[in-house]
Amino acid sequence: MKFKKGRFSLHEKVYNNNEFTINAKKNFKNWTSGNKIVDDFIKKAQLRAKNNFELIEWIEYDKFYNIEYLDEGGFGTIFKAIWKDGYIESWDFENNQWKRCNKNTKVALKRLNNSKDITNEADELLKEIDLCIVMNSVCVIQCFGITKDPKTNNYMMVMEYAENGSLRRYLDKNYNSLNWKEKLNILYKIASGLLYIHYKGLIHRDFHCGNILSNSDDTIRIADLGLCRPANEKNSQSNDNKIYGVLPYVAPEVLRGREYTQESDIYGFGIIANEICTGLPPYHDIAHDEFLATRICRGLRPKSNHKIPKLIFDIINQCWNGDPSKRPKAKELPKLLEDLIGRAEINNECLSLISTKSPATSIFSYTKHPHAIYTTRIIKYSKYSEYSGN
Repeated sequence: MKFKKGRFSLHEKVYNNNEFTINAKKNFKNWTSGNKIVDDFIKKAQLRAKNNFELIEWIEYDKFYNIEYLDEGGFGTIFKAIWKDGYIESWDFENNQWKRCNKNTKVALKRLNNSKDITNEADELLKEIDLCIVMNSVCVIQCFGITKDPKTNNYMMVMEYAENGSLRRYLDKNYNSLNWKEKLNILYKIASGLLYIHYKGLIHRDFHCGNILSNSDDTIRIADLGLCRPANEKNSQSNDNKIYGVLPYVAPEVLRGREYTQESDIYGFGIIANEICTGLPPYHDIAHDEFLATRICRGLRPKSNHKIPKLIFDIINQCWNGDPSKRPKAKELPKLLEDLIGRAEINNECLSLISTKSPATSIFSYTKHPHAIYTTRIIKYSKYSEYSGN
């Protein structure tokens, strides 16, 4: 699979680096976040940007209106808002300022917990924004800049807004109407996004349906790079016997205390793929506790009464194999899924399933256990790290 350098090739403005640097520097005197570390981070990002999708900026909070609460995550709160100015498209030479398009643009505001004081460039918020810039891909949600909540003084990331919300919400609303080809197309897009992350030498480390977003044009974006790290970086979290994640998607080797690897992301993809095929959140009917973690380490995987075509389930089964070395690589997944979309065998099997399913009103419903938790949190693995096996 080949990747384009820019995020949206039709709208991307590629700059002469010297020209862009001069214009960015001219604008430095017109803004400040009030924090030198944040200012310097933004300035450095602007000076090295090669196109408008690598550009971030400081955005005053009063530039947003109709701010509404959306969701609570493991490390912050998500809001949606209207951005009066809209994102930067290019430099307006005539008026000596940034040229913007799509004024009154819907955006997501991600307020990070305990981010009042940013004292160095290793701060988690700045690291996540930097990764968004590095990605610069249609596969990953875009970050436009930084603002600050005046009520809490916590910093906020200003990000691309996904109309359909998380993949979990999309499935809750649309699962009954999805045919197997549409499910495979969703899986293909997610696999392509994961491939891009791995292609960049990174591990997502929090790969679940809540961090996959869906737009009204059926595009898929991977979000929340807060735990994303280089594949060659030692997992510092193992030092305190803690990991972070959503338990049903965490690979068994990670639960046993081993390092996160790209193969751990593949395990998460397998759980997500099963979720898309069945419509059901993994282990929705049981508590997400130490007992479940132990059972996962011993080989438990999500089950349902929904029949999944064998050719699809074979891929899922490979992805959630207890032995990381037996899972497919990210570079293999898009091709495997693309081949399935066009294969007559699976089309025939899927058509047969579709024609015999129950009426839409009774196909899809589930009750979630009160202790089934689908937000990222600390998981202690020391008590069940001794268990092994597939």
